[in-house]
Amino acid sequence: MSGADHYEVLNVERTASAAEIKTAYRKLVRQVHPDQGGNAALFRLVQEAWNTLSDPAKRASYDRLLAGQSTTTTREPDPQPHPDPQPEPEPTWTWSTDQPWSSTSSSSSEQPEQPRTTGERVQPVDAGPILVGPPFGRWRAPALVALTVFCALVIWILVSIDYHGFWDVVFGVGTAAMIVVAMPPHWSRRVPLGGLFKTLGVLTAAFFLLALILTFNPFAASGASTVGRILLGAVVAGLVVVRILTGRWSKAHALDLAIDRTAAYEFNLWGRPGEPLVDDALAAPISAYDVLLQRRTASLLDPVVGALPAAKLVHGAQLGAVAVDHMLLNGHRVALIVSLVGSPGAYSLDAYGSLVFNGQPIDSPVPALEAAVAAWSGRLRTAQVRGFLIVHPTVEGQGRIMTDSGSEAAVTCLSARSADRELLNWLEPDGNVLDRRLLYDVLRRAPYGLI
Repeated sequence: MSGADHYEVLNVERTASAAEIKTAYRKLVRQVHPDQGGNAALFRLVQEAWNTLSDPAKRASYDRLLAGQSTTTTREPDPQPHPDPQPEPEPTWTWSTDQPWSSTSSSSSEQPEQPRTTGERVQPVDAGPILVGPPFGRWRAPALVALTVFCALVIWILVSIDYHGFWDVVFGVGTAAMIVVAMPPHWSRRVPLGGLFKTLGVLTAAFFLLALILTFNPFAASGASTVGRILLGAVVAGLVVVRILTGRWSKAHALDLAIDRTAAYEFNLWGRPGEPLVDDALAAPISAYDVLLQRRTASLLDPVVGALPAAKLVHGAQLGAVAVDHMLLNGHRVALIVSLVGSPGAYSLDAYGSLVFNGQPIDSPVPALEAAVAAWSGRLRTAQVRGFLIVHPTVEGQGRIMTDSGSEAAVTCLSARSADRELLNWLEPDGNVLDRRLLYDVLRRAPYGLI
């Protein structure tokens, strides 16, 4: 045990509920995780605090320990009575103000806009545990069983053959090479001369198939009968079946490596606001003004990510040359988010998808956002993709921005004061569901087709 106060580490009161402790832990673990540029020592303190306070029995024991320490602490008598000190305000923990890309001076001096219209609406969604799919280790058991049976069959054939000449040896080597063909790709890549063995195995299987089609009996010299041809057909058919199963396992294995348990359950943030997720020089450069604007929008998205345990936030996601500022995923719903700064007034989208300010069309990123929605909808075919344009006031806390757009439109216009509530209302119906294939397709842009 480190000796640090677990409640102070998680920045919660000792009377905090289990939901408040869970929310504080999820926010902190994203900030201090070493893979996200955090401090390893602080990460261990956060993990230790969570392990203790998340278990009711451990928490009760820890509370008794703290109570015993407080009663044994002695104080010098104070001859002069003093008024009770006022408690210091609790610090606001958000990844937008506590991450390396934020300004510590601005985060400590600036106060969030008050009052917010979201009220108590943006609260952690208690929908049970996170449901992750596909399951980890998918196809592994059936693939291993099928591969074991196939290898046993091939070895039995090789042992039962009488090797009398050159072609018998070639037949034996080619049959043994079929095992390399049947292996999952993430195994066969490690076999020395694996490419050569695969070629030889495929040619041997093709020869066996051709022999069966032409009703040619390659075992005639050894006295084999129709049973031998049936056995040969079983080897060819078994190779096809086993290769399908091991291929599926290999793809699931690659998914397990890309989106592992830690990333699935703990990582809710990828990328940095104002930077492309993949620096491939395809996206247009981001100006300093847009970087600050994206950081401003990122702070609004933190309550949504904290409220939905399975939600994932990706900054700077792009598909080819089509890039968006932010992407929120929850279940099979994907929100593409861009933002702008505008004067107080009424904003809406007309029938043609143009942004209208006080009845007059204005230039906006709506056309580019619509193109991004169409591109990602074509890419993420199993997801429901929708665009959201967030309008910030020129000066926070001054003026009023009103927005209006159809609920069925591809792009929805939101004011900064209600963006978190509206996004949560749209994403929440999918509950605590994480589709790892969907997230992998966004992060890696699917170098191969997932099934």
